[in-house]
Amino acid sequence: MKRKQQAHPVTTQAKAITAEYNTILSGMVELLETARHTAARAVNSVMTATYWEIGRRIVEFEQGGKRRAEYGEQLVEQLSNDLTARFGRGFGRSNLFQMKAFYLAFSDSEKSRQCLDNLKLQQLSNAFPSPGPTMCCC
Repeated sequence: MKRKQQAHPVTTQAKAITAEYNTILSGMVELLETARHTAARAVNSVMTATYWEIGRRIVEFEQGGKRRAEYGEQLVEQLSNDLTARFGRGFGRSNLFQMKAFYLAFSDSEKSRQCLDNLKLQQLSNAFPSPGPTMCCC
């Protein structure tokens, strides 16, 4: 006579371990997704401030020269060649002119300067939110 094999029921302890595991896993998934999102925002903030600063340096260097318009074209061309050789894509003539225009558009007012300065503060605020109002000067 053959014995029937009984299915082993999942014990209460195994269910508890599974529930605890799912809790710790979901917490870690949330933590990693938040960290990745925060890192992307941080990079965007830093790169925005960097492009503004590149534009500022181009403008200030050009204004120090006597043949500003003529020399500006040569300066941007040379910077484009050198930066592209060193860092790769993203530093073509048109991008450098856009960085210059970005600086010119946001250099005249104290409020614009404060907004750019607050990029780092916003990054921290987003990483560690508080129940109070958000920080933005714009």
